[in-house]
Amino acid sequence: MKKIDKYIASSVLWSFLVVTVVLLGLDFALTFIEQIKKVNDNYTIQSLLQVISLRLPGRLAEYIPIASLIGTLMGLGTLAATSELTVMRAAGMPIWRIGFAACQPIVLVSLLGMGISEFVAPVAAQKANLIEKFQDQKNDTFSLTGGVWLKADNNFVYIDAADREGKLYGIQIFSPENQELTHVKNAASAQHIEGSLWQLNTVTETTFYPDHIETTSIDRSEWRVSIMPEHLFLASQEPDSLSLSQLMNYQQYLRQQHLDASQYELEFWITALRPIASLALVLVALSSVFGPLRSSTMGGRIFSGVLIGLAFQNALNLFGRMSVAIDFPPAIGVSIPIAICLLAGLVLMRRRG
Repeated sequence: MKKIDKYIASSVLWSFLVVTVVLLGLDFALTFIEQIKKVNDNYTIQSLLQVISLRLPGRLAEYIPIASLIGTLMGLGTLAATSELTVMRAAGMPIWRIGFAACQPIVLVSLLGMGISEFVAPVAAQKANLIEKFQDQKNDTFSLTGGVWLKADNNFVYIDAADREGKLYGIQIFSPENQELTHVKNAASAQHIEGSLWQLNTVTETTFYPDHIETTSIDRSEWRVSIMPEHLFLASQEPDSLSLSQLMNYQQYLRQQHLDASQYELEFWITALRPIASLALVLVALSSVFGPLRSSTMGGRIFSGVLIGLAFQNALNLFGRMSVAIDFPPAIGVSIPIAICLLAGLVLMRRRG
């Protein structure tokens, strides 16, 4: 029986790998076509390829649930087409045992995906974001989009990008008094010295007087801000480029400051529940292979898997975003489509076997 389990698991695993390579290849090609218009003297074709490649680990982790679904449909569908599943069932092998064997490689790749999401994808994605931001720095411009705005010590601060060593890039500090803007500081970069002390580099300071404006430029300037360096780094990143531990850390900080943490909480639960989502979709695939897709062609199974995967992903996005919009716990919003797939898969599996 163990040999049969290994045979089923290897069939599902190889199909999963094929689907994953195809999905990543399509993602790479489509992203390249979409982003090629950004190429210029500062943002070269090599930089674009590097950015896309650095984001592939994150895309791999995101594709694991859908690849698990289609891979299971393909792997077990191949066995069904050659009547091997029929022989297994005739020999007394229950459906739950076939399902258990099919789930084993999916559990392993899901755990691998969690490791990638925690240790590999965030580092790579944050480096990719930094490369994109540097094209604006080379032009000595501030994009004022894609970065982060913060309120710190009665000042409004814009940070264009940050790296994992705590260095900030493209900083603008707006200092108002009595609801009137009095000072603006532009700095190419900033690095943490100690405590609340930072050093601003390549600084341009503009002061607004009632009758005139003065602008001065200096190489270095001190900047004291009460926000911790790690929080400045996390604030400058998109939620989907953070690891689970970083998302948890920044959520706690935002709650302490009585700020909205729903976007980070939503991304946390989408990532944390991804292995359960993979297993839920595998159950749906199993019930389909032993049910309506038993005699379907390979193309039909792949098409059905794509439709189910798209429906699941759209439902996940819909319920997740709706939970944020209506101030509902994101954990419940993300869990709803996963729970529906689990229940549907279990009920259909029970009917089949």
